[in-house]
Amino acid sequence: MEEAPVFFVGLLAVLDPPWEDTKSTITEAKRMGARVKMITGDQMAIAKETARQIGMGTNILNSEAIQDTFQLANNAELADGFAEVFPEHKFAVVESLLNGGHKVGMTGDGVNDAPALKRATVGIAVCNATDAARAAADIVLTNPGLSTIITAMVLSRQIFQKMRN
Repeated sequence: MEEAPVFFVGLLAVLDPPWEDTKSTITEAKRMGARVKMITGDQMAIAKETARQIGMGTNILNSEAIQDTFQLANNAELADGFAEVFPEHKFAVVESLLNGGHKVGMTGDGVNDAPALKRATVGIAVCNATDAARAAADIVLTNPGLSTIITAMVLSRQIFQKMRN
């Protein structure tokens, strides 16, 4: 049986760029003392390039760095992020940071983010998130971008200070 020839028809590039305000939001969050990490299902090269574009460190590890509890605890503290992960890995990183005594804010938009959003100290579903992410989150952003998170951080710190006084 003779096979028909195969012809290259085209190439479709897919890009999920960061929000326009992501870099400035990360810069301000770091200035306020937050340690920002990226946890993504994207491939390593894409994750590192995204991290570079948004001003994060490029110490991005793959899901193998999440396999055992001791290794995860160390890597969750030191890494700038994780790539090539599945939903259970996102949950494990959040859980590890919580077990390390950290307060964890998690942003996400998809069904794959829902378990980690639910487990985080504060889960934040971004604009246009899936119903699952919205249901799992504590806060749902209604406008595009992430800068509202900085406003929430400032206001929550002010409220906490007033309560302490």
